[in-house]
Amino acid sequence: MVAFAVALAPAQVLRRPIKYFPDSSVDLPRDHFKSDWYSAQLSALQEPSLYQMIKAANAESYRFLWLRTFHHPVAVRIDVNPDGTSLLTAKMASGAGGYRPGTISEKHSQMLSKEQTSAFLSQVEASRFWRAPNPINDQRGTDGSQWIIEGLKHGRYHVVDRWSPTSGVARQLGSIMAFDLANLKVPKEEIY
Repeated sequence: MVAFAVALAPAQVLRRPIKYFPDSSVDLPRDHFKSDWYSAQLSALQEPSLYQMIKAANAESYRFLWLRTFHHPVAVRIDVNPDGTSLLTAKMASGAGGYRPGTISEKHSQMLSKEQTSAFLSQVEASRFWRAPNPINDQRGTDGSQWIIEGLKHGRYHVVDRWSPTSGVARQLGSIMAFDLANLKVPKEEIY
């Protein structure tokens, strides 16, 4: 019986989940609920960890993770290229953001021009994304949606997580990424 337990230990170490968020960046102290939930959704969407890319000094990426309780999880990522263009990748999973994510049901990528990329980066700065506080406890109900914006720029990582925002940095940048740039078609009643 002991040999069996020892034999399993190395395999368990190899299957350690990807670390998507720094400690206490989305959770209250000693709580890993949100980090585990968001990580499971990102893993199902086959998304890379922006947090683990901080060692790549020239990397610049932004991601909007939209987890609506009863609707499909969405991830929109913008990877900025050295020439000033960027690659936008949008994905949707078949499950529900408040429950099991399911598998990727839609995926598309497109190049953004230098002008589109510059306009988006100007909005990141104007929204004061890099100075927005996190984590905050803004949940006022049980059902709703999480709007999570991550950013990676020159070895610096930041995340902003808001519950069903009607304004502010998460709503502003998430809307630009999902609707203006990725051109997602979502019925008005499903935007919350």
